[in-house]
Amino acid sequence: MMFLLGDSLPMRVSYNFILSNSYFHHAKGRDRSVGTGPSRLGGEGSVGPAPPWITWFAEGVDEEVGMAVIAADCGGTNLSVARVDRATEGFEPIVVETPPDAAQIPGAIAELARPLASGIEAAGVSIAGLVAGGDLVWMPHRDGGTPIAGPLSAALGVPVSVDNDANLAGLAEATAGAGLGHRMVLMVTVGTGIGGGLVIHGQVEHGRGFLGEIGHTTVDPAGPICSCGRPGCWEALASGTALDRAAIELAAAQPEGPVARSASPEGPSGKDLVDAALSGDPAAKVAFEQIAAHFGRGLANMVAVFDPDVIVVGGGVGSVGEPFLAPARRALESWLNGSEHRSPTPVVAAAFGTRAGIVGAALLAGAPT
Repeated sequence: MMFLLGDSLPMRVSYNFILSNSYFHHAKGRDRSVGTGPSRLGGEGSVGPAPPWITWFAEGVDEEVGMAVIAADCGGTNLSVARVDRATEGFEPIVVETPPDAAQIPGAIAELARPLASGIEAAGVSIAGLVAGGDLVWMPHRDGGTPIAGPLSAALGVPVSVDNDANLAGLAEATAGAGLGHRMVLMVTVGTGIGGGLVIHGQVEHGRGFLGEIGHTTVDPAGPICSCGRPGCWEALASGTALDRAAIELAAAQPEGPVARSASPEGPSGKDLVDAALSGDPAAKVAFEQIAAHFGRGLANMVAVFDPDVIVVGGGVGSVGEPFLAPARRALESWLNGSEHRSPTPVVAAAFGTRAGIVGAALLAGAPT
């Protein structure tokens, strides 16, 4: 997919931001013991206890003491890898294209991580798709699955924890971002596809293992074919893939229009459509807001099922912010049954933007298993 609008976001994530905005800054003296199991940072309170490297910030441990980890975030378009440790103010991920074959992903992460791995104690991986026991069972934008934790642990010589990317983005936002202070946070990541993560009392809820594949709920059975092969999935109508498709259609209909004129040699992209819409082109704005409305109708389904305290929207498309979220909120309210009797569900942009997944991977790596 060509929609890479999130690349315009700052590459640097500040741990001063994490500290000053996190539960641990506001809840000194509470129990900080960490539960067992992957991505379990639970316990009493709104977002749970600190992983070691955030606890060190809160407790003022000497600058030279800390846990260094590798964090990786693998989506349908980009693979990001960073070293996260106590000694630096932030981190700047290395970003490359996601390999075309799922089996190549562990090797690609290892290749990027090795130069950063001196002294690390663990690694965390955030990846789009179904994850079980450290393995990628299925990835919607690649063929097949592949072991992740085992090969990467062998390559780096440290324990490796793996979870779904939207789960870990939700963990980051609930711990120190836009979901801070809320009991139930629904994270919705909008990029190549749409993913979901549900965080309750600071714990990622996995259901029987695969909770959160919300992009593949059906919104329109007569709609376009999704990457999963089924018609009318939410993500086929309301993700970066939908923006790409709308850009191609609009450029074909208006070959002298702004979307066609700004297209790269590879063809029009969702970014071209968004840029044209935000610049005031009427046709682009209509197409863009139709996609945002589809997103809002999907959110209405999520509110009907989960009734979360807050919905946090991240990913490359989510980084567009209010121009995307405002029409989505209107559609949510108009499609939600009994909306006139409910208090509106807040729908907010992710504080970590497109970096939420990699921050969550660092949190996962820092938590005991």
